[in-house]
Amino acid sequence: MTDYFISDAHLYPAGKHHPGTLPLQSFLKRLSTEEPGRLWILGDLFDYWFEYRGLIPSGYSGTLCLLRSLHSSGWDTRFIPGNHDWWCGPGLAGATGMNLMKASVVEAEIQGMKCLLAHGDGLGRGDTGYRMIKPVLRSPVSVTLFSLVHPALATGFARMFSGTSRRILRKQVDTVPEYLTGWVQEQGMKGFDLAVTGHTHCPMVSRLDGIVHVSLGDWISHFTYLVIQGGEISLNEFRG
Repeated sequence: MTDYFISDAHLYPAGKHHPGTLPLQSFLKRLSTEEPGRLWILGDLFDYWFEYRGLIPSGYSGTLCLLRSLHSSGWDTRFIPGNHDWWCGPGLAGATGMNLMKASVVEAEIQGMKCLLAHGDGLGRGDTGYRMIKPVLRSPVSVTLFSLVHPALATGFARMFSGTSRRILRKQVDTVPEYLTGWVQEQGMKGFDLAVTGHTHCPMVSRLDGIVHVSLGDWISHFTYLVIQGGEISLNEFRG
């Protein structure tokens, strides 16, 4: 079985052009023509996602349908939410067939390798401000309070405050933060062979002491994906 990994598409809600929407959809269509394998999405597929009962955000229907089609054709599709789409739930799972894995870090054995998979937000000893607010954002109380906001108003808030991807379009990120590299090295000392993360938007393969770290990049300016086939690791740029 071949394993594919992507992260950080940051697809916008309806009404905003996104440079990665069509390339990502072309990538999913291409996968559907191949022998079924596993697709891992390591968070921030959406720049904003919040599920009200019986309602999912608008603007994502094309991508959701392609993910559902991929699942129906025999692919094992798995989603580890990121900081922008942690508030996903049964609506997303039902629309796509993806297996939602709501954990900061997921352990998995992939093609004989002991692996750690994570979006990457709040890991290690850096990113202090976010690590402090992360439990608050993910608490049931916060989810309940936000659910009281009308969906149209909530989407407006999301467009106003969730400007990460638009800032990244103007800023090239060419290094993985030291705190994340330090965290990966610690995992290597625990016997893990491979760590795959997103969040930084920096595509890079680093061979550290005893462990390989793949930082996946994004689908805003890099359009990168990881392939593991026959135990071989390859980070590629999608050219549709």
